[in-house]
Amino acid sequence: MKQYIANKSPIYYGWIILLISTSMSAVRPVMAVATLSVFITPMSDELNWSRTAFSGAVSIGGFVGAFASPIIGKGIDRYGTSLVMAFSSLIVAVSAIAISQIESIVYFYVFYICGRAMFAGPLMLAPAVAVSNWFVTKRAITLAILQVSQGLGLAIIPFIAKSIIVSQDWPSAWIFLGIMVLIIGVIPPGALMVRKPEDVGLMPDNITSSSKSDDSPETSYTLKEALRTHTMWFLMIFAGFGFMVQAGISLHQAPYYHDQGIPYSQAASIVSIFALSSATGGFLFPLFTTRFSARIMATLSSLFMTIGVIIMIQADTFYLGVISALVFGNGLGGMSTLINVLWADYYGRESLGVIRGVSLPVQTGGQAIGPIASGVLYDLTGDYFISLIYFLVVISLATVFVFVSKPPKKQNL
Repeated sequence: MKQYIANKSPIYYGWIILLISTSMSAVRPVMAVATLSVFITPMSDELNWSRTAFSGAVSIGGFVGAFASPIIGKGIDRYGTSLVMAFSSLIVAVSAIAISQIESIVYFYVFYICGRAMFAGPLMLAPAVAVSNWFVTKRAITLAILQVSQGLGLAIIPFIAKSIIVSQDWPSAWIFLGIMVLIIGVIPPGALMVRKPEDVGLMPDNITSSSKSDDSPETSYTLKEALRTHTMWFLMIFAGFGFMVQAGISLHQAPYYHDQGIPYSQAASIVSIFALSSATGGFLFPLFTTRFSARIMATLSSLFMTIGVIIMIQADTFYLGVISALVFGNGLGGMSTLINVLWADYYGRESLGVIRGVSLPVQTGGQAIGPIASGVLYDLTGDYFISLIYFLVVISLATVFVFVSKPPKKQNL
């Protein structure tokens, strides 16, 4: 049935895959921290839970999803993203609806951890792998579109939830989000997703067999072969360091700017500008991969983050905060997109799922360490200066690691 639909499609079926993947990425933030944050006050007030109680479910769910990723990645390579995306979305939908009915913190942990694990693992891997499998020459721009859709979802879904909470109540908001994921994230992927274009007699980027060049065939690595390359370890370190800085800066930037004497309203505006810049950077940086390599653009994006931290250290006015947010946010968006481009370009499509699955725990570990490190250093010193210096060193090292992450040469294995 899927082969029939793909072959009868009036447009290249890869665009259908991109549409489904972007829709999935847009609703994925239902289990994001930004979405949960709008539920904390009404749920804690009604159920008498402490604010700290919510943090444990977030951390545990993230780690469960990350460390299940190698298994999920292997399944994606073998069976495709259709079942993974549909089943994971079903768990998120059921978890959201179930949370609307809970009164016990234990049941909240059970259902939120399940949903958060899907957010942090399979629903992070599957859309990017699906798009990478269908596009090669257009990979950078299509992954950029995917990144923008996720950024928009991260901005819109908390707003939707907040609006429903204000007009009705928090259980209604969870139910609405669950039904939304059920409609968008379960049915289309389950019915229409196809593992690779070759499975339905097509080629990546809609290239015909007659026009495909045999002079530079796509190189694909197995997980074992990839692990024997220096590049894979360099990319993992880059991702771990880069997302450590991302998480540490993101969580603490509002209180930092307030400590710098900037009013809370202006600090909140800086955070909003940062979020918007991340979305634009995720689209703009990959556009230049037609003239420069993805490695060079990833290095430049990391350099932008480095400069953003330097400006942030000096930011004691609203305007300097805005400049820092623009520079750092655009760099972060570029890094988030280009890391997916590099993995696919360097190691091919055959084992991309399991390779990304094995590397993901390093990235997630970095995201977990960043906020904790910043909080501990703040508690020890009484301000954020040392933590920002720490992040400056880390992102500088990340820039070096991605710069030396040149394409691996399989013949040397």
